Amino acid sequence: MRTRTTLLGCAAVASSAGLLLTSAPGASADTVWTLRHNATATTYIKAMNKSVTTTGTQTAQFDLTNRKLTAVLNLAPTSTDIKLAGLPLAKATIAIENVGKATGTINYQNKVSVTQRVNLHITSLNPLGLPVNLVGNDCKTSTPVTLNLTGKVTGLFDPFSLSGTFSIPKFAGCGLATPAVSALTSGDGNTVKVDYVVPK
Repeated sequence: MRTRTTLLGCAAVASSAGLLLTSAPGASADTVWTLRHNATATTYIKAMNKSVTTTGTQTAQFDLTNRKLTAVLNLAPTSTDIKLAGLPLAKATIAIENVGKATGTINYQNKVSVTQRVNLHITSLNPLGLPVNLVGNDCKTSTPVTLNLTGKVTGLFDPFSLSGTFSIPKFAGCGLATPAVSALTSGDGNTVKVDYVVPK
């Protein structure tokens, strides 16, 4: 089953686990904590000058002995309008897909550092008012996006956030729309932030 994720989210869950490690210095070598959070991820795409928000849930495993973590964040697809000169041209539906799990570490000051590779997948691009999909099933970034995210937690059950900047590669597999999709989305200076809370 294909997993959709934002690295940021993975790092966040892991950071909580790291805090738990700080409070349990005598943990045995085989101790692994599993943590779950609800997440809200907000991504700013510089080329579009627009922020896109989606929600999801995440499960992370933290190795208390080695201070390492792995995590997966499942995010719902999200839709946004694509505009040119302020005029809406089309509606795009975007999914974030994991390329492997997020991996990272947490130090004794409860700072989390996580890396994950993801593909940005435009599953549909519909001209406004027309029931036509301008892209096929494989409209994705030509190479995976690398997310390097950091953050800090103050308590295991406290809300916290992780954030970072990243580059969006050119897209491929979008048919005749490939050049336009790349021009409208690719480039540097993009940001992502994920806010986490423990489910009640």
